[in-house]
Amino acid sequence: MTEVPSPKKRRKSNGSSQGQEVVMVAKDIANNAAESFMDSKVDKKVKRHTAKFRLKTNGNMACISTPLSDRIPLTLTDIQYVLLHSLLGNLNLTQPPRWYVLDKCSHIKQTTCLVLEGISIQHWDKLQSKFLKTKNIFSDFVEVLTPSVYEGSLVQELALVPLSESEKESLIHKYGSMNLALEARKDLMVMMRAVFPVGDDKKEPLDFDSEDKFPRTQLMLSAWQLIEESYPVPLKGKLKSAYSDYVMTKDEYIPVTDKSPMFGLDCEMCITNAGSELTRVSLVDENHKTVYDTLVKPYNDITDYLTKFSGITKTLLNNVTKRLEDVHKDIRELLPPDAILVGQSLNLDLHALKMMHPYVIDTSMIYNFAGERNRKPKLKVLAKEFLQLDIQSGKKGHCPVEDSLAALKLVQLKLSKNIEFGDAVHTNREKYKENVKLATTKEYALSIFNHMIEQKKTSLVVGCDDITGDYHTYLTQAKESLSSQLKKVKPKKVKLKTVDGVDEVISSLREAVTEYNFSMAHLKLDINNDNEDKQMEVIDEWIEIIWNSLPPSALYAVVFGGTTSDNGLAMIKIKSNL
Repeated sequence: MTEVPSPKKRRKSNGSSQGQEVVMVAKDIANNAAESFMDSKVDKKVKRHTAKFRLKTNGNMACISTPLSDRIPLTLTDIQYVLLHSLLGNLNLTQPPRWYVLDKCSHIKQTTCLVLEGISIQHWDKLQSKFLKTKNIFSDFVEVLTPSVYEGSLVQELALVPLSESEKESLIHKYGSMNLALEARKDLMVMMRAVFPVGDDKKEPLDFDSEDKFPRTQLMLSAWQLIEESYPVPLKGKLKSAYSDYVMTKDEYIPVTDKSPMFGLDCEMCITNAGSELTRVSLVDENHKTVYDTLVKPYNDITDYLTKFSGITKTLLNNVTKRLEDVHKDIRELLPPDAILVGQSLNLDLHALKMMHPYVIDTSMIYNFAGERNRKPKLKVLAKEFLQLDIQSGKKGHCPVEDSLAALKLVQLKLSKNIEFGDAVHTNREKYKENVKLATTKEYALSIFNHMIEQKKTSLVVGCDDITGDYHTYLTQAKESLSSQLKKVKPKKVKLKTVDGVDEVISSLREAVTEYNFSMAHLKLDINNDNEDKQMEVIDEWIEIIWNSLPPSALYAVVFGGTTSDNGLAMIKIKSNL
């Protein structure tokens, strides 16, 4: 006979059962919360160690999603910097990357680059439907001004790989920072020809006794810097429409040399009902002689003469008949085809002139007190500090002859000293070395793009014999040219590999991504118009094959090298480690 519990016992028993259920539920909640917390910690840990690549304003301006009329292409140097950054981590660059952000770049485990020469942005626009796998991998596609457009060589601009520790030390010591070294060592004319009509004609060097202690060309802005510093340049897209009424100082230029003549330039402007317009321009030569100085009458009504700054008054312009187009004609006749223009923030003067010129030395960039390129000193301060000259001190406004002469004298002074003179960006070397931990981080490599010599990080460049021969020749020349300043080091695993066919290039790159810190394949493709669809599908397959072979946290860059008539395309992504 089963005993029936008394009400009191029954209540106690029920209470106990309910209590156990509550405890069990509480435990489940706690366990779930713990698991969620752990998952959250894991997620946060993963996120904390996940590198990310994203575009800044200049990057978005180069995107093919930006209308062509507003698009400003990147340069191959821009792509170089991303690859460099991914290998080196957070360099103490003279300024942040201009077109992208690379978050947590120290967590990037590997860098791979696939260069496909012979494919342009037009192929992409026309046959996007054949790149479904590529579009599934990448989200950003940027137009790139590539050497193929001006019949240059991608090899010349990409055939550079990591340097050794001793080489890194030497270059940082000489130039002050990595990206200054990279710019200084690039062939100045390679990129310049991409932007300006520079011929191959060479002028007999001037026979004069130069006191320059180093080539004046080392002070010139590169084509990439001209674009970055908002100088007027003859590019297509938004820049072309913005500068539609600008003229070049010559129809064709010749290569600049360390004997090319310098001219100081300065302009003064007034405000008209159409904006800022030119009212005076002056040019001085290296002998400090004024070779051109004229007042200019704007077509539009002047609303503010800015006399305090410009020195221009209504009376001065009353009888002036010279117009802007007259100035254009005068300057085009006056300047030789390899003239180097010198001035303070010369981009403003060239905009006032509505003229474009390839060879420029900007005193606001070669002199610096702050150690930061974006903090530019004033000409008046530079003249006082280095030339002991008081300029712009009168009450009648600035004199462009005085200002252009001061800028020219500053450049001549620097050339008589050394490239570090007056520039904290160069002279603060110890600060750079401390910030990048140059001497203590052994796994740190310097340049992804220099020459094929042995260094701390391993690398492989693979291609067929129609491309690797060019790499070998270029790299050998580069090594020889630097041998006097770079120390020999014990060979490391840095290879140039030649294979027989396209499929072997892709398979070699696929295998290399797990073996080398940096791997690059370069293919020259002959696109057949009758079979474009099929060829693009094959290329799409290659891009996915390499992507699938990459380890987590690898940066992947694909560059369409462009053609002789059309720009190229670049796409970059970091593979998630989730």
